[in-house]
Formats: sequence, structure tokens, C-alpha cells
Amino acid sequence: MAALGLIVSTPPLRPAVALGREAEDPFRLLVDSVKDYAIFILDATGHVRTWNPGAERIKGYRAEQIIGRHFSVFYPPDVVATGKCEFELEMASREGRFEEEGWRLRQDGSPFWANVTITALRGPGGELIGFAKVTQDLSRRRAAEEAERTLAAERAALAERERIQHFQERFLAILGHDLRNPLASLDMGVGVIKQRTTDATTLRLLERMGASSQRMSRMIEQILDLTRIRLAGGLQLHLQPMHLREALEPIVAELRGVYPMKEIEFSCEQVSGHWDRDRLQQVFSNLISNAILHGETQAPVHVDVRVEPSVVHVEVHNAGPPIPVELQRELFNPFRRGARDSRTAKTAGLGLGLYISRELVSAHHGRLELQSDAASGTTLRVTLPRATVPLR
Repeated sequence: MAALGLIVSTPPLRPAVALGREAEDPFRLLVDSVKDYAIFILDATGHVRTWNPGAERIKGYRAEQIIGRHFSVFYPPDVVATGKCEFELEMASREGRFEEEGWRLRQDGSPFWANVTITALRGPGGELIGFAKVTQDLSRRRAAEEAERTLAAERAALAERERIQHFQERFLAILGHDLRNPLASLDMGVGVIKQRTTDATTLRLLERMGASSQRMSRMIEQILDLTRIRLAGGLQLHLQPMHLREALEPIVAELRGVYPMKEIEFSCEQVSGHWDRDRLQQVFSNLISNAILHGETQAPVHVDVRVEPSVVHVEVHNAGPPIPVELQRELFNPFRRGARDSRTAKTAGLGLGLYISRELVSAHHGRLELQSDAASGTTLRVTLPRATVPLR
């Protein structure tokens, strides 16, 4: 392991510590009482001569394991090879004191971040007799500092993402509103020309223009719904007593006309509730369209309604390959779409349909759930309470 982030300071020349025999016993008593620091004496060549309880706790060696060994045992081998140990003793001998923060090793080989001070010890005549080495374990402090830096970086990244998202949603809201007027003018023009021409080629062209205009209109509505969800306090519902079958039948009939080659089997007993008719039609139009476009071509789409005393379940099922598991986890997120093929390439939208559908169902205090596997195909199940309280 390489020594990382070493912070070396060599303070101005100061007197080395002088240690006489009369001070040795009180000194050892003091050192042995310190538990939060590894404090030990090295001889002039760097071999350990004393060992305090703090050193045993921090470094993991017992006195009999370490006394007499060179202090380089506390450093990673690749650091020892650089001559760092000799450098530290040389600096302490010349300057009186050497200090740094860096990685050290415990007995079990695990690294820890430490503050290390080496002070030269001199006899009465000024001769070098050894070194006092003090090590403080700063691993917890360093971990806390790293955690704080990481948290600060995450907060900054989150703030930046929120800023970008806010800008995008504001932009989409403005764009959605500004596109409606020219699109309405285009629709009006297409309608006027259709009334005044009988040319088959022109009529086919107008039909394509009208279909494209309707697709763009749906995209604009989805953009506006997205901004209502994110910026305007959620989607507003206009709840009223209604029969579910009377809301579903026009959607099924419309989609049968749009996809005449696709069979849609519809089963619904009469059931009433307190819902938003237009918003539920939006939900089921999207779910059934998805089933038609992504299901097996020759198999019918099934729309079944099951009634319970307090809730109603509407299931839209299609046969075919299952939705990949990794996509299932994100299918209801905005701007997520299934795989395109020749049937969906021309009709693919913004990837907002399922997201908005889930939000609309949630606004009714209901649930939109997905089940997709190879054995049974894909089912999107809407569960609605029979009586819905509007969200505040």
C-alpha cells in the first residue's frame, strides 16, 4: 500500500527534549496513563525501547511482541522501501521534531490514518540518545470528514439535478402552451380544405396531416399533464357519479376503428362509482393502445372488469413476450418507452403515457400494477375505489 495524502510539517528549529534518569520513572508513569495516544521510545537507530497501553490499543502489538523491533514495522513495505523511516529520524534529529499525517499499519495489517510526531531525545551533553514517538489514531475523524465531503457533494449534485429538472419542466410547460395555438390553426385549415376538395390524393394527404396533428396534440397534452404533476400541485380531478362501462365502451369502439385488424375482447358488467370520466378514458385509451401495439399481433387484447363491494378492477391483457425485468422496474417513470418495432415506430410518443396514467389512477386513490411473464403475457391492472375523495 502506498502512503497516501501525507501532510508533512517541519517546524522551525527548537530545542530537543533532554531526558535525565531522575525524570525517567515519573515520565513512564505519565506515559502509561495515556490511553488515546501511542507513546513509545526509540533508540538512536529507531528500535522500540518502551511501549505504553495506548500503543497496544492503537497498533495492536503487545509490549513483548514489539520491543526491540525497528519502528518501520508500522509502515507499509512499499513505503519502507523508499527510505522514509530513515528520513523521519534524520529530520527529527536535525530539526528537533518531525510531524506528519499519513497511513500507518496495525498488527493485523489494516491501515489507519494517524498523526505522528517524532521528537529527538538528547542526554545532558547534547548527545542523541533516542526518539520519543507519539501516534494519534485519526481514522474516525478522517472518516467523518470524508462522509461530510461526500454528503456535501451529494447535496450539491442533488441541487444541480433539481435546478436542471425545474428548468426543463418550466420549458416544457411554456412549450406546451405555445404549441397549442398554431396546432389549432393547422387543424382548422385541414378541416376547411377537406370540405372543399374531392381529390382522392389530396384527401389522403389531409388524412395523414390530421393524424399527425392529433398525435402532436396528444404529445402536447402529455407535456402539460407532466408540468401539472410536477409544478402545479398535481392533476385536478372533476369527480362525478358515473357508470364505468359508459366510459370504457367509447374508448374500445374508437380503438377498434383505429386498429380494425386487431381484436379487442371487452367484458364489463354495469358498475358505478365517483370518478373523473375524461381522465379515466385517458388512462384506458393509453393502456389498451399499449396492449395493441406491444402485444402479439394475432392474439386479441382482453379488457375485463371485476367488481368487488368497495373497489373495481380493470385488467388490460395482451399475449406475447414478457416485458424485460429491468424495464419493468422503470416502466412507470417519465420518458421511458418499450422497445420499438415496425408497428410502434410511427406512433411512439414521449414515453409519458404510463407515467401519467399511474398518476391519474393515484389521484383517484387507486393503483396501477403490472404483471408480465412468459407464461401469461402482460397485464396492466387498475384498481379503483368505488367512491373517490378528491385530493387536496
